[in-house]
Amino acid sequence: MQATGNDMSKLPYSSIPESPVAYSPGSVISKMLDGIGYRYYWSTDGLTPENISYRAAKDSRSLFELIVHIYDLVHGIEKVAVDEVIKPPYDFSSLSFDELRTMTLTSIERSSQIFLHNGESIGAFNLKFQRDEKIWEFPMWNVLVGPITDTAYHIGQVVFLRRLAGNPIHPKVDPFIGQAPY
Repeated sequence: MQATGNDMSKLPYSSIPESPVAYSPGSVISKMLDGIGYRYYWSTDGLTPENISYRAAKDSRSLFELIVHIYDLVHGIEKVAVDEVIKPPYDFSSLSFDELRTMTLTSIERSSQIFLHNGESIGAFNLKFQRDEKIWEFPMWNVLVGPITDTAYHIGQVVFLRRLAGNPIHPKVDPFIGQAPY
């Protein structure tokens, strides 16, 4: 569990990308993912090893376990975008914090771009989930109210836990404007 530095040149979402010119179902989902990417970037920027191992209570997830869960959700969103079946259980806990952070941000970016460029055919996206030999299929509505909103929810928990751990996010992070705070 290695902490990350502050190198905005290598990872996406230090700023929210420019908005598309036209509104479409895909551009709206893409922009939601861009907002999630920005929030994730800044909620995980500058975490220390002590922050990453922080746990608010004995029976709660550590910040690292929460970051693993966020990647699991984002990984699922990308599987929807590329029309692949989600086949859990996945175990991402052996990855380092830096690996998870990079993979999460690049996965969000790839998903955002796929949804953006397939804007009018958003109804063709489905979540396919396999358990044993059975595959369940859910429409894009379930992706919106499930993994996408759940990811945003858990990013809020990261912000809260890092504040409790004594390392709040940069005070000038502004998701409304979406620019780097420095």
